[in-house]
Amino acid sequence: MKRVLGIVLVGLGAFLLVLAGMLKFYAVPALAKAPLVPGESTGGISTTVAVGTAEQLFDPSALASGGNPNRTNVPLTSTRTTRGDVSASQQEPAVSEDLAIYDSFSNTVDDKGTTISAGTIRVAFNRVTSVNSNCCGANVDGAQVDWTGINPLKFPFDVQQQTYDYFDTTLAKAVPIEFTGTEDLDGLQVYVFKQTIPATQIGEQEVPGSLVGSTEPSVKAPRMYENVRTLQVDPVTGSIVAGVEEQKQWLAGADGSEKVTLLKATVGTDDATKQAAIDDAKANGSLLKTAGTTVPIIALVLGLILLGLGFFLVTRKDDGA
Repeated sequence: MKRVLGIVLVGLGAFLLVLAGMLKFYAVPALAKAPLVPGESTGGISTTVAVGTAEQLFDPSALASGGNPNRTNVPLTSTRTTRGDVSASQQEPAVSEDLAIYDSFSNTVDDKGTTISAGTIRVAFNRVTSVNSNCCGANVDGAQVDWTGINPLKFPFDVQQQTYDYFDTTLAKAVPIEFTGTEDLDGLQVYVFKQTIPATQIGEQEVPGSLVGSTEPSVKAPRMYENVRTLQVDPVTGSIVAGVEEQKQWLAGADGSEKVTLLKATVGTDDATKQAAIDDAKANGSLLKTAGTTVPIIALVLGLILLGLGFFLVTRKDDGA
């Protein structure tokens, strides 16, 4: 009888050891991937909202009507809507590279509902590492660019306390973003990253010469951009829980000096979007930790105990033998 029980315990112990390995090395890697569609609980569409204030905002319509184009302390609301292109992600080479493909539209309006800026991106990225790919029609505002660094919408799983190359959609290139510490957001520990983009020309804009200190009736003035971006990231899933941008854009004169401030604003994730991201990160992170750590450890320890006990009973001689 003891021998039979021992064989049963050995089999059960072996099963638990295999289960621990399967969860750790197969189930969790399958779970730790960005979905092919964001916002699976909201019909495959993810919407995030950021709010803030433009300390300075240039209004060209006021200039055209003879009014003062320089507005101050203007409330801003920025809405980003993102959806996944499942069909494209199920074709080669997206499948072989394990890519998700997201189309995202961002629109920033003032307190009057007037669009201040808008743009689209189509990003193809590895579902685990979030490294960008130039596959599958990836673009910024319809233009092909060199997609390097990591996805501007998501960090990799198992985020490290290091500097990443993070893609800036205004520059259309990756810029280093540095780990600066940790914070607690409603019980969720997040990693904080900061990206500083120095004054950089992003294009030219044709304007009346007098606007930028020129005697010419019309000139193409350099359009300049700088930004300080701070992101709070869930280290388990890589989701961007919240962020703040301190952005400035201006027109420069022929001597390189600032002539017209187009935008000077601070905009950050609103409370509802932040709380929803915190709740999702907690739920998804808990699932990954349970499947990848808690259950495998319990199964491993219990499996070893049962194996040991089973072998003891199998090899033990019956009393009186």
